[in-house]
Amino acid sequence: MFLELQIRSTYLYLEINNRNGNYNLSFWRNLSTVKVTLIHATWCTACPATRRFWNDLKSKYDFEYEEIDVESQEGQALIDKYGIVGVPTTLIDGEPAFTGLPKKAEAIARIT
Repeated sequence: MFLELQIRSTYLYLEINNRNGNYNLSFWRNLSTVKVTLIHATWCTACPATRRFWNDLKSKYDFEYEEIDVESQEGQALIDKYGIVGVPTTLIDGEPAFTGLPKKAEAIARIT
């Protein structure tokens, strides 16, 4: 049996093989915490559902989460920096990822 374990920056890689090649198991695990930032507005009709969506995922998955009102100075700075034209907009690790309510499978794939 062959076992390989590597830690590469923010990822853990595990591979298990037997000597004659009958089975192979590989596993990657992100060791860093993903940061999700939701840019929202009080007047936005889709924002409450998106806020509930991310809070629900936060209760099930390990990631950092913050909400920023588009009308705040920080919100305006993000709008200017990324050229955001609509809310809700979700940033993942500081990059625009979703506008509107994300599809659950896509969101989970991005945070795990």
